[in-house]
Amino acid sequence: MNQLVMELQRARAQGNVARVGLSDLPETHAEAYKVGLCGVTDIAAWKIGGANPWSRKVFENCEVFFGPLTPDEISVETTSLDISRLVAPLAEPEIILELGDWKAECLEKVFPRMGLGFEIPASVLPEDAKAQLTGQIADRAGAGALWIGAVQPIDTALLEAEFDSVFYHNDAGPMAGHSCNIFGGPLGAAYEFLQLAKRHGMPLQSGQWIATGGLNPAVAVAPGDKLSFTALGTNVVLDISLQ
Repeated sequence: MNQLVMELQRARAQGNVARVGLSDLPETHAEAYKVGLCGVTDIAAWKIGGANPWSRKVFENCEVFFGPLTPDEISVETTSLDISRLVAPLAEPEIILELGDWKAECLEKVFPRMGLGFEIPASVLPEDAKAQLTGQIADRAGAGALWIGAVQPIDTALLEAEFDSVFYHNDAGPMAGHSCNIFGGPLGAAYEFLQLAKRHGMPLQSGQWIATGGLNPAVAVAPGDKLSFTALGTNVVLDISLQ
C-alpha cells in the first residue's frame, strides 16, 4: 500500500501519469479508501464520484464513491483557476455544499451554505487502471481541483425541487443539465456520502465542502478556457488561468 501511495503522490506532484498496473490496485473499497486518505492530513473538501448515469456506466457502482481534497486543491470566489500542474484535466458543473453539524437533523445545520462550482477531475492513473473503481477511490476519486463560487446560505426549497442547469465551455453551445442527472439529486448524493464517510471512519469536519457530482458529463479543459454555469437562479463564470 505504501508504494502505491508514494507513486500516486509522486505522479500528482510532478504532473505525470503514475507508474502503476492493475495488480497494484487495492482489492477492496475499504483498502482503497485507506490509500486515498493516506498522506492527506488536512482535508478542505470531498468530491463525490459515481453519482450520475455516465459515471456508473463506466464503474458499474451501485453507490457513490468519494475522495478528499486538500486546501491547495480548492479555490473559493476567485476569478481564475490555475490547472497547469494537472494531468489531463476535465471540468464539470456541480452544486457544492458546505458541511456543518453532520449529526444534526435540521438540513440548514447539516449544510449551512451552498455554492455553484466546477469540479476538475485529473486522475494520474494510466487508462486501464483509471476505469477500475478501486483505482479511482485510491486516487482520491481523480482529485484535481475544485472551484466554488456564488457562496450563499443554503436554500432548501431550491435544492429539494428539481431544477435545470446550463453549462458553457468556451464558444461551444449550451449544455443542458438537470438535478435528476444526480441520483437522489445533490442533497441525496451528499447524504449518501455522509453515510459512507462515517462507515469508513473518514475525518469529517465542519467547514469542509462537498462537491455533489456532475450535472453534465465532464469536458476536457486547458489553460485559456472559459467556463460558465447557471443554476438555481445564479450564474458563475471562471477563467482557466494561462499561468
